[in-house]
Amino acid sequence: MRREDRSTARVGAARLWSSVGLLAAVVLAGPIACRPEVDRPSLLIFLTVDTLRSDRLGAFGGDLGLTPNLDALAEESIVFTSTYAPTSFTLPSVSAMMTGRYPSELGIWLNESGLPDATPTLAGELKRRGWRTYAVVSNFVLRRGSGLDAGFDHYDDSFRDREIVRGLPERTAADTTDAGLAMIDLCSEGGDSRCLVWIHYQDPHGPYTAPEERRARYLPIERERTDGRRMLPVNPGTEGLGGIPQYQYIDEQREVAFYRAGYDAEVSYLDEQIGRLLAGLEERGLMHAALIAFAADHGESLGEGNYWFAHGDYLSEVLVRVPFFLRIPGRAPARRSDVVSLVDLYGTLLRQLTGESDVSEHRGRDLLAQAAEEGASVPYLDARGARKERRYGIVDGTHKWIVTERGEVSSGTLFQVGQDGRAVISEDPEIERRMSEQLDQLKRDLGGEAPEIRQPLSDADREALRALGYAEESPSVEEQAR
Repeated sequence: MRREDRSTARVGAARLWSSVGLLAAVVLAGPIACRPEVDRPSLLIFLTVDTLRSDRLGAFGGDLGLTPNLDALAEESIVFTSTYAPTSFTLPSVSAMMTGRYPSELGIWLNESGLPDATPTLAGELKRRGWRTYAVVSNFVLRRGSGLDAGFDHYDDSFRDREIVRGLPERTAADTTDAGLAMIDLCSEGGDSRCLVWIHYQDPHGPYTAPEERRARYLPIERERTDGRRMLPVNPGTEGLGGIPQYQYIDEQREVAFYRAGYDAEVSYLDEQIGRLLAGLEERGLMHAALIAFAADHGESLGEGNYWFAHGDYLSEVLVRVPFFLRIPGRAPARRSDVVSLVDLYGTLLRQLTGESDVSEHRGRDLLAQAAEEGASVPYLDARGARKERRYGIVDGTHKWIVTERGEVSSGTLFQVGQDGRAVISEDPEIERRMSEQLDQLKRDLGGEAPEIRQPLSDADREALRALGYAEESPSVEEQAR
């Protein structure tokens, strides 16, 4: 469906929040840095976004001005500039955030996988400690059948809209914000009770169908890029190598800039709606008590490595290096460059919210512990869900070691990773040897791969999930580096 801006009042609220947030950023050295200490947060707003590249946020170096609301929120937050998702598609990545365990431990490889019963989750652990738990999800793969509803008192997985190409169920950002505010109001009815509200936005996942006037804002900018006016072929299904995936193909358009501008427009639309959500928290007097965690599940390739408007098979920086920050009442904002994995969220949030040092078994480290910024995670990356080639590896400081398996043949490639979010192939036998041994040890520590548990699916659900499949062909390792 074509998305339209919902009402002048809603847009005005988002713009008001943006102005307030940007003013706060200007006076950061004053009121924000000196924000008074409060009791442990009684409200966790956990915002996750599908398919969001770091480089589209101003807080992470984006220069298009797409995200004034998120940038203002980041100015009040601890921003982690080197955060890695464990994989590059939704269900495994979100499951890792919610459990603090890697997809290989959970047996979650595909969108048809299901979270094993009795797996400790963030919602379940908070509920066990007396918190009330609410969720609003907007991606079909996160519906109740995924198992992620475990531990939630209320789990809103209604999808009233349909994607324009495949007709798959989805919920757009304005409706997601409406549902999120409704859950926040349910939470508020309990007086001073503690609440988790998880809100997952589907935008900016393709096909990119934000309001057309938004695309028009960014089209001239994208056409100025070197390859902006390039015309691409259309590939079948979700195949992104060398051409436009069929599910992204809109209005017989084949110009690169048309799709990049559409992606920019989706991010801008998303930011406006998150601004409206934040304005709603402010109007309800809840910001002082709210710990806000923001993260993307993975990114999107916009032509890097000749891979267009797709994700899922690869572990390139644009796909697995994601935006992540924590806004914590009473804690001064900061920027941190220590390497972080999304599996770190689970234990970090539980310790911050409960004050307990001993939480259920997980793989992550406490990002808010004393001197945590002097350490670093060693994120494990795995694209097990890829159809033809499996890739897995680790990130260690300034390098990334990726092993590619195709049948019985495997090979490793070393990348040097920069703070600008790019990676280049590097050759250093000593680093390769060390990281290869480190990867082997980590895989042993993970205890082997758990068997996959498939969701019980109707024929319609199975067909919908298969329509959400990922590319079959693979670019070279040289192309993956970009």
